[in-house]
Amino acid sequence: MEPPFPTHDKTVLIRPEFLNQFGGLFGGYMLQWADEMAFTAASLQFPTASFVTRRFEAFDFIAPVRNGDIIKISSRLERVGVTSCVVAVWCSDARAQSAVFRTSAVLVNVDLSGRKAPIPK
Repeated sequence: MEPPFPTHDKTVLIRPEFLNQFGGLFGGYMLQWADEMAFTAASLQFPTASFVTRRFEAFDFIAPVRNGDIIKISSRLERVGVTSCVVAVWCSDARAQSAVFRTSAVLVNVDLSGRKAPIPK
């Protein structure tokens, strides 16, 4: 059995420029950070691959994120196929240790022409 893959973390202080008109975090920022963390987990495991995001599963906030919050976004490679991999991505409030969201992303390795290609081992 393959050993578990390492977890990668990013800590973010939520600042006013990340907020929507209601004082909550713009979801697009969180999606961008989640995408970056999924890419990080896959690329650090397979540094010669050229990953692109194929899709994210449901992306539902469990708790709001507001100005001044400190969040921790984490990612870990979960499964590896021939041309794609699945990366778990989750976020928690760093102070309260409470969940903000949990999802997974599918990333595909592509060649120079943009076609699916085997992940180099």
